Amino acid sequence: METILIIGAGQAGGRAAETLRAQGFDGSVVLAGDEQHRPYERPALSKTVLTAADDSDCFSAWLHSSDFYETNKIDWTADSVELLDVRHRTATLRSGRSIRFDKCLLTTGGRARRLPGTPDSRHVFTLRTLQDAMRVRTRMVGARSVAVIGGGFLGLEFAASARARGIDVTVVEAGEQLLERALPREFSERLRTKHEQNGVRFMLGAKLISSTEEASGVTLSIAPNVSERFEFAVVAIGQEPNEALARASGLMTGNGIHVDTYCRTSADGFYAAGDCANFPFGASGRRLRLESWQNAQDQAIVAARNMLGESVEYRPSPWFWTDQYDWNVQMLGILDSPVDQWIERQISIDKTLLMGLRDNAITYALAVNNGGELRAIRRLVEQATQVDPEALADPGVKLRQLERQAHS
Repeated sequence: METILIIGAGQAGGRAAETLRAQGFDGSVVLAGDEQHRPYERPALSKTVLTAADDSDCFSAWLHSSDFYETNKIDWTADSVELLDVRHRTATLRSGRSIRFDKCLLTTGGRARRLPGTPDSRHVFTLRTLQDAMRVRTRMVGARSVAVIGGGFLGLEFAASARARGIDVTVVEAGEQLLERALPREFSERLRTKHEQNGVRFMLGAKLISSTEEASGVTLSIAPNVSERFEFAVVAIGQEPNEALARASGLMTGNGIHVDTYCRTSADGFYAAGDCANFPFGASGRRLRLESWQNAQDQAIVAARNMLGESVEYRPSPWFWTDQYDWNVQMLGILDSPVDQWIERQISIDKTLLMGLRDNAITYALAVNNGGELRAIRRLVEQATQVDPEALADPGVKLRQLERQAHS
């Protein structure tokens, strides 16, 4: 009987295991992770986990029901893989258990990036796992002030959650703009204003020099000449891919585990997907990693299907989303190429669609409380359809009508 080993029991690993069974694989599936919890989705960690009124109701983002793995004969184990022998196709787990497998999928994800000299402690936290979120949730009880190091999506989501619980929030961001690589400047300023209207204070162009632990809080030294005390701090400066196991096993790595468009690594029978996978993207084939809910799910499904003998390429249209206050913000595309003009299709200040065009084709779109419009936009982006900018800006013109006009 064939055995498939999945290393990493997060969203990507869980979806891959589900897909193997859904596609009819009747061999052995081993899903090995390093957390004590069964697979779950991470977006809730910075939102509902922190804001729910009751601890017993604060988490409901399990990927599957508690009996799913037993019912589907998936050997899920909270026992991380410590050694991976590519040649002999064996894995040694932390407990000493040895697994012989035929194919292997690495969905090892990433770990929170930490500031040098600022480890997790009683008053300094990172926010990557469910255990992290529960520790932060406990620390928020009765707290009056918090510093958020990093003005990215995670840091801003946490800031919104902390304000919902009445905590004074200061965001310390090294850049001069929030989310400079993900958002156009004009919308970045709107998002900053949204936070400021909700009481968040920002320190932009501010570099954290050091942190000093005290009995009841932490003092941060921030360049150029600021020293300020907070009851606790949350470090949200991105993540690093968990590639050490793959590298030690001889697989090609570098900002993640290198795969091709079929999710295959440099070793036959070994695949990778999710936050840890570095894959060729777009027509240029440039390599990147995508750290998103969509990528963790969709790439894992493609990898699982290919492990069963299909030949499916992973060609994503990157989609990201974030919830902050009463705004649901969704983004389609990557803001990394020149934009000729920005077109806004605005219904109200709290419901709008902002699109970046190059040669009259949409390359990037951002929707506030207007995610339904992105379905039509996605088709226009994927087909590089040229559109009329004036019609695009008019809310009275349906996007599907623009699509039909472009193909008529």
